[in-house]
Amino acid sequence: MCGRYGRRSDKQRIAETFHAAVDLSELYLAPNDDISPGTFQPVVRVNDEGQRSLEAMYWGFKLPTRFVFNARSDSLLKNGLWKAAFEERRCIIPADFFFEWKRIHKRDNPKYEITVPGREPFGMAGIWSVWKNPKEGTSLPTVAIITTEPNEGMTVIHDRQPAILEPREYEEWLTPTERPPLHLLRVLPSEEMNIRLMETHSMQLPLNSE
Repeated sequence: MCGRYGRRSDKQRIAETFHAAVDLSELYLAPNDDISPGTFQPVVRVNDEGQRSLEAMYWGFKLPTRFVFNARSDSLLKNGLWKAAFEERRCIIPADFFFEWKRIHKRDNPKYEITVPGREPFGMAGIWSVWKNPKEGTSLPTVAIITTEPNEGMTVIHDRQPAILEPREYEEWLTPTERPPLHLLRVLPSEEMNIRLMETHSMQLPLNSE
């Protein structure tokens, strides 16, 4: 699962890392050490002109009975909620680290910070869609982070981890293809991660995650 992540890189570094065409003077993007679902965050996608853009999207898919902010890699082609987005609307979520809690008690669980040394920021695989407000008639771009099985190091903490792409895979992931690149959603090995115990902290997530 990925219920919290952080971003320390500035907008210049993010735009350069992901080769996004964006007017930085019009983009407000402050570092954030505790990003939670239900907020607007920068997302890299291919726009209608075929260029990589960096734009804000709402983290989470609004459904009639629940709110979902992660999508399991093994359900992307099976779940109708994710299938069209996976085939047509893939994106990348820039991050410098993510958090995970090891569930031991109902409260005050150990909190870990996970980074990918040498890759700041790294790119989490995501899918996006547009939610239409039935009452107001407005539209809202929304994004979900794709999760995979955990690697050896993460297994002792949680049963999911975000799908982290290699830089050389960004182009393939973002480019529309007849067959979606499911093969890119590999488990990042534990030796490429740094897992640091931070503190004992209550885990409070907003609603639901897959």
